[in-house]
Amino acid sequence: MRHHFENHDLATEESGQFIDITPDVLDAVARSNVRNGQVVVYSPHTTCAVVINERESGFLEDFRALMEQLAPSDDRYYRHDDLTIRTEGLEEDTADFPNGHSHCRAALLSSTSQTIPVVDGKPLLGRWQKVFFCELDRARPRKVYVQVTGE
Repeated sequence: MRHHFENHDLATEESGQFIDITPDVLDAVARSNVRNGQVVVYSPHTTCAVVINERESGFLEDFRALMEQLAPSDDRYYRHDDLTIRTEGLEEDTADFPNGHSHCRAALLSSTSQTIPVVDGKPLLGRWQKVFFCELDRARPRKVYVQVTGE
């Protein structure tokens, strides 16, 4: 069995940003020399998602609006942001960047990773499918891991 692993560093610009990482995934599969197996695309962050969908501006705007409706970034109380009761997972800048909405959005999506079959050396993505890294918090440095396994 072959195994190929890559770390991809990203710098996001804003909440709701979709970064098309499909070329990175395709290149990693090509470099792996795996003919048949799978590729896992994984993000080790709690306020982002790896999403497979169409790269179409209407969808991207609809998705941002839906996330804002389901877990608004303003005018809603999140216990996660209330530092009078929160005692866990605190960092030096926690008070400066309340992100309860980002954690709720990530939990709704429940997609820190995607697994795509690889057949004849190519990921089996549909005609319109792209692999996106979705920022649900704020501009930050991020990581995406791509692991290809198979024969």
